[in-house]
Amino acid sequence: MTYSGEIISELLSHYLWEDSNPIDRAKIEALSLSEWEDIHKLALRQGVSGMVLDAIVAAQISIPFAVKMRFITSTDNIEKRYEDKVKAISKLENIYSQNGIKLMVLKGAGLAQLYPVPNHRPCSDVDIWLFGKQVEADNILRQQYNISINEGHHHHTVFYIDGVMVENHYDFIEQHSRRSKRIIERYLKELFERESPIEIQIEGTNVYTPSPNFNALFLTMHSGAHFAAETIPIRHLTDWAMFLKRYHNDIDWQSLTKLGEQFGFTPFLRCLNSACCSYLGMPKEYAHGVIAESDIVAKAIDDILEYRRINIPENFIKGWIFRIKRRFRNSWKQKMVYKDSQFIAFILSFLTHIIHPNWWKKE
Repeated sequence: MTYSGEIISELLSHYLWEDSNPIDRAKIEALSLSEWEDIHKLALRQGVSGMVLDAIVAAQISIPFAVKMRFITSTDNIEKRYEDKVKAISKLENIYSQNGIKLMVLKGAGLAQLYPVPNHRPCSDVDIWLFGKQVEADNILRQQYNISINEGHHHHTVFYIDGVMVENHYDFIEQHSRRSKRIIERYLKELFERESPIEIQIEGTNVYTPSPNFNALFLTMHSGAHFAAETIPIRHLTDWAMFLKRYHNDIDWQSLTKLGEQFGFTPFLRCLNSACCSYLGMPKEYAHGVIAESDIVAKAIDDILEYRRINIPENFIKGWIFRIKRRFRNSWKQKMVYKDSQFIAFILSFLTHIIHPNWWKKE
């Protein structure tokens, strides 16, 4: 683990659990300007710069003024983007409620409400579920508000509200590359029908978020898919840790781990829990005994700290060479998330990209 990664770990561990984990203020305040610059760069890349600033302020740590201003600037940007997302959610909820459609927020702004400071959790876009009225809702936006709807995606449509990208899901997870995902998708929809969602307020707007059991499976699969394909940032760990902080006693851990054994994601679930404990200082009782060996957790944390979003080359041949190399490089992570044949999954992924099932619907 890098030194910057260690400092971020210490700060977040102290802050997220209300000072229950000790912090060495003298050591942290002795850091040089260049070391603080590295910490800010890493925190920004990992989606936790606002939380790290909150931790610095809460612990009353003195840092170089130039770096403090960088933290303040990046956090201000996060706040502005969050405000844009909240306004888009409020506008959508108003439109949908007038037409008898309920709005459920997936991930993003919904999870942000679990944080000490919600608007310091970065939100890239808005993911929504409309209780089976996805098509009707898109038609309302298209016909009554002249909003363009892009239908050229695997499991959701895409549109923009005042510049904010919204993904209107008709499936919860991407499922074209693996048979196990198709079965899990069916289970998620059954679980959604069985368990009532939770009504929450996002800056005064009433919306829904999924039940704890639904989110436990959904968030595990969402993070697992990203981890297996490339990697995940620290923000995925903080999302999971804040979710467990609120709902760990409401999750049916036996059913979740049984599904994990059936479909292969239990090693990742154990690793995710353990990474939150070892890197973020999450109390071990929140993991309910679903933990992993320390060696694989350390390897996963090192992988997470190396997180960099790398664009796939646009050139067809170079793009597929990149994908093949990445798949082989990440085979150890894929085995933590899936039981499916890696070779068959690669072929299905190739065919999905070549013969896009919704290509004729693209605008």
